Amino acid sequence: MYLELHARSAFSFLEGASLPEELAALCAELNMPAMALLDRDGVYGAPRFHMAARKAGIRAHIGAEVTSTEGFRYPLLVETRAGYQNLCRLITRMKLRARKGQGAVTEEELAEHASGLICLTGGGESPLWAGVRGSGSGVSKIEDGRFKIADWKPPGGKQSSIVDQQASMARPELRAPSPEPRVRLERLCEIFGRGNVYVELQRHFDRKEEARNQAAVGIARSLGLPLVATNGVCYAARQRREILDVFTSIRNHRRLDTAGRLLARNSERYLKSPEEMTRLFADLPEAIASTRELSSRLAFTLNDLGYEFPRYPTPPGVTPMQFLRKLTEEGARGRYGPDDERARRQIERELALIEKLDLAGYFLIVWDIVRYCREQTILVQGRGSAANSAVCYS
Repeated sequence: MYLELHARSAFSFLEGASLPEELAALCAELNMPAMALLDRDGVYGAPRFHMAARKAGIRAHIGAEVTSTEGFRYPLLVETRAGYQNLCRLITRMKLRARKGQGAVTEEELAEHASGLICLTGGGESPLWAGVRGSGSGVSKIEDGRFKIADWKPPGGKQSSIVDQQASMARPELRAPSPEPRVRLERLCEIFGRGNVYVELQRHFDRKEEARNQAAVGIARSLGLPLVATNGVCYAARQRREILDVFTSIRNHRRLDTAGRLLARNSERYLKSPEEMTRLFADLPEAIASTRELSSRLAFTLNDLGYEFPRYPTPPGVTPMQFLRKLTEEGARGRYGPDDERARRQIERELALIEKLDLAGYFLIVWDIVRYCREQTILVQGRGSAANSAVCYS
């Protein structure tokens, strides 16, 4: 069964036309057990996507499209918790040095943070085709080098009508691949490891795209790399394409009626059913099968995170909980006196709960802030439940 592993939401500002909740709900409606959200240069939509997916009964895979200093994008999927940490560090690094809405990573930074991540090769903004000379098809011209469509026939030798359409569209553009895409693909294998690179194929009934696909298939097979099908989803339902057209016009500072070829050629980037995608890639069943295999590798979920407060520096050999207890006992003697049994019981209940929830570091950080404010004669007050806490009062 096909699973969608490359979708953008509206959190890809002006590049996605559906909310994470819409994508998750439709994914469940289409009986897909999992889906991946890869927004542009961030994981902003991941929490909402995770919550919506859990409610819908599907698995939410997390990732991002990370912009390169060379102008293309790396579609990265998170496999492990270490991978999520690396993705966040990578995004943080690029954002800290750039203006809002901008930023890019170098190849060296990508290599430094590659552990736990799986790289797809992407669609039109793929690193494979960046800088390739020619008509934009992603292939270079040679005298005799037409690909043979016969290589695209599925088992049994008969192509579906959709495959016929794709193949006939591609014929006029087919040429042998430039050596540069192969070199770039080999470099991705060096960065991420050969088992963590998947050659991505998308089909939106576009002549140049299909030429790139056929070149990519040849390169992938020569290197022994797996193919994976995606639809490069930008909206949940087909009719949302009109919203994306408006976003595209805004992004390019054009009026809708003058945007012309900046707009998408068709409405094919919607969340398609497994049946639709299986028909679309009838000649490449392994690309469909890879989606489930890859999904099974993506073990990380946001449930694995939790939150760890920064460790507060305590005296040598003393744990944060022991230090908090000592401070509380000293303060309680001054606040309540030595013989207030009711206050002592309340403090013990609170300390037990603080220890159970591993919140000692949080209380110590707040204590340190309040202590500093008092030393500097800065007014400070308690808020919310803390105002009724015997530990805080002590």
